[in-house]
Amino acid sequence: MSNSVIYLRDRADIHDVLMRYFNAADSGRKDLVRNCFTEDVTAQYEGRPQAHGVDALMAQIALFDNLVSGACRVSTHFAGNLVFKSQTEELAETEHNVFAFLVNSDGTTVLARSLRYLDRLKRVNGEWRIFARLHTLDWSCEMPCTFARAFALKARDFPADWPTGR
Repeated sequence: MSNSVIYLRDRADIHDVLMRYFNAADSGRKDLVRNCFTEDVTAQYEGRPQAHGVDALMAQIALFDNLVSGACRVSTHFAGNLVFKSQTEELAETEHNVFAFLVNSDGTTVLARSLRYLDRLKRVNGEWRIFARLHTLDWSCEMPCTFARAFALKARDFPADWPTGR
């Protein structure tokens, strides 16, 4: 395989890790979020102390408990600009602008947040993982919400009787 193809495949794989994180966070999948990080990750999320190790990081992510308890009715991360600041065969550094929308428990208010994720990734056993993350809040606002499906009622897959293309 040519170096250009490997480079592009690695970019796609890195993008997939970042997207998997947002999708897994919004769906409350701790196992999939955890799998995006190295065991020895260093991370700092806005307003929280630096976390050393994936267990410490996972303990800091309040979204999971808030989705289960209903304190957050719906979470949606919408990923925007992704910049690859550097990329080698084994290391990469990215900056990602993301909007996070968090609907309150009774579905009347949505908190909109503009976030930036500064990530350093490395290849671990052939797969890309985040080993350093700085999560910053650029701005936030609250606004009325006119509709919000409860987290437990969100569609997770197609109904069994839908066409599969097979």
